Amino acid sequence: MPWMQGYPYYLLMGSVLSLYMSVSAYTHRHTPGRRFLWILMLLAGLIFAATAGEILSSSFEAKLWWKNVQQAPLFLSTIFTYAVVKEHLSHSSEGLVKRLALFCVPVIFDIVLIFTDSHHHLMRRSTAIDTVAGVSGIMVEPTALSMILIAYDQFFGLYAVFLLAASLRWTAKPYFRRNLVLLISLLIPVASIALLPLLRITITGFTAFMYLPPVIAAYFILFRVPQLALYPPPGNKIFENMKDGILLTDRYDQIIVVNETAEGMLPVLTGVQKNTWTGRSIYLMLEHYAEISSHYLQRIEGEFEIHPGGRQEACYGVSLIATERSKAEESGMLIVLSDLSEKKRYERELLYQATVDDLTGLYNRRHFMRLVQNYTLQEDIGTALLLFDIDDFKLINDTYGHLAGDQALVDFSRKILRVYHNNGISGRVGGEEFAVCFPAFSEQEALEEAERFRTTMSEHAVQLDNGRCIRLTVSIGIAYTERSDVTFEDLYREADEALYVSKSTGKNKVTLGRRPFPKNAVGG
Repeated sequence: MPWMQGYPYYLLMGSVLSLYMSVSAYTHRHTPGRRFLWILMLLAGLIFAATAGEILSSSFEAKLWWKNVQQAPLFLSTIFTYAVVKEHLSHSSEGLVKRLALFCVPVIFDIVLIFTDSHHHLMRRSTAIDTVAGVSGIMVEPTALSMILIAYDQFFGLYAVFLLAASLRWTAKPYFRRNLVLLISLLIPVASIALLPLLRITITGFTAFMYLPPVIAAYFILFRVPQLALYPPPGNKIFENMKDGILLTDRYDQIIVVNETAEGMLPVLTGVQKNTWTGRSIYLMLEHYAEISSHYLQRIEGEFEIHPGGRQEACYGVSLIATERSKAEESGMLIVLSDLSEKKRYERELLYQATVDDLTGLYNRRHFMRLVQNYTLQEDIGTALLLFDIDDFKLINDTYGHLAGDQALVDFSRKILRVYHNNGISGRVGGEEFAVCFPAFSEQEALEEAERFRTTMSEHAVQLDNGRCIRLTVSIGIAYTERSDVTFEDLYREADEALYVSKSTGKNKVTLGRRPFPKNAVGG
């Protein structure tokens, strides 16, 4: 058979292909269901390379050495086939590494016995060179102990087939085709090894070639072929291009699916930078947000808003969605992340425009009235409303110009903010008219506070942009009440009348108005 002349080189090509896929799969070693695949492909590549070495060697000693080298990857490959299938079906490696270490103990014992067989002959009754179709290799007659260890090793391959076959009964549609292809490809080496005595195929390297189908199938199913991927191609494109971040966790709280948007959001939400988030615990994020963590732990759906790092300018929406509502406690959750920062910034801007005076930064009249109306009186403390009016403001505009007038308003407003920022509500209620509402124990205290502010302003000079200085004086009207049924209009009416008195009797003075009463009380 002429094609057999290139047989060892086909094996070397298989080795290179397997090693290439192993390197490619290594980059996904943190992905649930793919952690051990790169090891299985590496073992397959070593099997091909060692088999080619056995065929190409000319001496018996060299062929036997290569034959022995084959045994380590050959025996380990069935155990790691089981590991790949087990993790692929459960998306979890919890406890699997410890079990693999335990399973490998008899294999290590087997390999040691094989390499030292020339001293004790516990594993092989005889060894000889056998040539089939022009391909020569080592023919071995195993002992009973060797057959027991081979049966032990093959059990893992059979068990992997059983797990895949059993999974088809409950596998969802998107996963069914993938698991079926894996099952068929895995049956090839498992069945061929089990039926090898009946098939009477003795050509060297036959077993190695049987590992190629499942290795290629696993690589392309889990990494390359869109039609066999976790979600179909159109869904893939939609999923990856969504503006929202999407996370899917398994019942072990590991992230098994994450789109590109979520990959970008997670470092912001967690303060941790990772090369990949697939395979990581979702609690890397949830540990920072107690309420969401509590809902997730109980598999309760909900929507939340969070501010990473306590920064108000950064806001994210988090939605928890159960993937299986009937068995929520036994499944993971779908987590949708939405960047609400721009929306919240726009809302804050709209709120600012609706409530704050553009020029002065104080509350506008409407919002000031609303805040005062909703102000709750504290026990044994009354409410004072101060109305300020800058004296001769029209003269400032006429003398220095409107820009200077605006500057005077801004300067006056800053003074109000500094004095009453933490002790009252302040607003601009007219052109040059301002108001402050604050708690006071008595009319006398309100009067003294107003007088202090008037004195402060009379001693303060406004520095204009052109270098000139102007002094402002202010007239103040006060209304005070200890009644909770007095409205803003009642307070404002009495303060406005008091302000009128201050303006009409010389300006730059403070006048205490009458105590306001509700209109219905007066009418009664």
